[in-house]
Amino acid sequence: RRQRQMCIRDSAGADPWKIYTLADAYAPRPPVEYIAGIVFALPSLNIVYGAPGTLKSFLLADLAVCTAAGVDWLPRALHQGGGHGFATKQHPVLWLDFDNGIRRTHDRFAALGRARGLPTTAPVNYVSMPTPWLDASNKGSIGRLIIRCKDMGVKMIVIDNLGTVAGSVDENSGEMVGVMSLLRQLAEEVGAAVVVVHHQRKGNGTPGGRAGDALRGHSSIEAALDLALQVERDDLSDTITVKATKTRGVDVLPFSALYTFEDDSADELHTAKFFGLETEDLKSGMAIETAIMNALYG
Repeated sequence: RRQRQMCIRDSAGADPWKIYTLADAYAPRPPVEYIAGIVFALPSLNIVYGAPGTLKSFLLADLAVCTAAGVDWLPRALHQGGGHGFATKQHPVLWLDFDNGIRRTHDRFAALGRARGLPTTAPVNYVSMPTPWLDASNKGSIGRLIIRCKDMGVKMIVIDNLGTVAGSVDENSGEMVGVMSLLRQLAEEVGAAVVVVHHQRKGNGTPGGRAGDALRGHSSIEAALDLALQVERDDLSDTITVKATKTRGVDVLPFSALYTFEDDSADELHTAKFFGLETEDLKSGMAIETAIMNALYG
C-alpha cells in the first residue's frame, strides 16, 4: 500500500489531485457569470461555426471589443426602435488569429474600436500568425497559453480557427478528443470562456437531420462543447442569424444581427459595428414549449 501511495504523490509528498466530497457539492457557489447576456459562461468551451463569408469571425470580434469596453453587444438598430442588446461585464480579452492575417486583423479591430470611440487603453489584446504557432494537441503549447492568459487576466479567449491549431490531428478522427480536452483545460484553468471559430460541413449537414449535424469534424468536437452557435448570413441584406445547435444549461434563443460599416476616402474600412435585430423564434426548445402551452391553454 505504501508503494501505491508513493506512486501518486508529487515531489512534496502530496496527492496532486483535488478530491471533492458532498460537502463541496453542497457548499454555496456564486451565480454563473456570462460574457454577454447568457451567452458564453465563465468558464466554458464553445464553438461558433458557419459557412465561409458568414462574418462569424467579425461578429465575434465585435463581441470581444464590447466585452473589453463593458458595453452592450448588439444594441437594437434605430429603425427597430433602438434599445439595449446583450449586457456585458468588462473583462480583458485575447484574440488568437491563425486565419485572417495581420493586416486584416489590425483593420477589423481598428474599425470596431473606432465605431465605439474606444481608447487605446481598452483591454483588447490580439496576436496574428504568431511564432511559435499554437498547437492545441500539445500539452506544452496549451500550457504556455494558459500562463499568458493568467498573466493578462483575460476572461474571453477566441481562437480563429480550430482546423489551423489542431496540429497533426485530423479533425475527422477520434484523436480530436485530446484536442478538445486540452481546450477544456485552458478554459478551466484560466476561468475563461474559450470560443473557437470553426466551419460547417459542405451542404450544411444532412437534410432533415438533427441540429448540429452541420458542424464539421468528428463527433467528439460537439460532445466536448458547452455551447455551439451556428451562423448564417443573408447576402442581400447583410443580416446574420445565430442559433444554438448544442447547449449545456440555459437555452440560448436564436438572435440576429445587422452588419454596418463605413469606408474612408481611400475606400479602406474605417468603422464597423453590428446591431441587433428582432428574430422570430420557431425552433428552439423554448419556442416549442410556448407553442404547446398556447395550444393547451389558448
